[in-house]
Amino acid sequence: MSWNKYIAGTVVCLAMLLSSCRSTKSITDVTPESTARTEQIVSALNGKKVESSRPLTAKLSLELQMGSKGVTVGGNLKMKKDEAIQMSVSAFLMEVGRVEFTPDYMLVLDRMGKQYVKAAYRDVDFLKRSGLDFYSLQALFWNELFVPGKKSALTDQDFTVEKKNGLLYLIAKEVSLFTLQFAVKPEGNLLLNTHIAAPQNAGQSFDWHYLHFDGSGIPDKMQMSASGMGKEIKAIMSLSNIRNNSDWSLTEIPEGKYKRVDPSTLFKKLLQM
Repeated sequence: MSWNKYIAGTVVCLAMLLSSCRSTKSITDVTPESTARTEQIVSALNGKKVESSRPLTAKLSLELQMGSKGVTVGGNLKMKKDEAIQMSVSAFLMEVGRVEFTPDYMLVLDRMGKQYVKAAYRDVDFLKRSGLDFYSLQALFWNELFVPGKKSALTDQDFTVEKKNGLLYLIAKEVSLFTLQFAVKPEGNLLLNTHIAAPQNAGQSFDWHYLHFDGSGIPDKMQMSASGMGKEIKAIMSLSNIRNNSDWSLTEIPEGKYKRVDPSTLFKKLLQM
């Protein structure tokens, strides 16, 4: 694969990875925890959520592995709570691609290939099938609990809690198509892992691990992994120079300079690289 294709592939692959929340692993040999314990954990996690609502920008280092091929690139991550997540990828001191999510659409911009995808979540097949929306994805970046389709505040009534190997697992109740579970230490208010299981798709898997947090409890090193998409995909995202900054805007596509392509066409080309 040429370097140009590698970089373009990184941008599209990142979008696929962030949108592939399905998995098959399950928890076994667990012990149910009390209702009071569930309320305590959910309350602690909700308290952290209130504190982490400010807009952020950060420098990004992304290590991405797709099958036997890998690449490391730099870039930026920008987030405004309930408004947008924007990730740019850079090489040779210039932006080569961008992935952007808002409540209404997802955007994948390939500056080197002069093409882009912009689509509502319901119009992207694997997003529609996974039940993922903007708020689910936002929760992953902010280290928060979520239940797909529910925007109101979560309570202990939304989860059961089970214990295994010294960790507690919060399992969402009102999710019909897959199992959604969150791992947390008994004494902590930080999620260690978000895991999604879809028993009907035994070959597919997804996990989002939180490897490190800054002094404010913001995750600054995360690992995402997905399989069952034709090739194994893994990414390690490291953040630095995290700042409170709202001075940025959504992406505008220059008229006539980029070709709009169908999401399935672009993702299919990526998997053939």
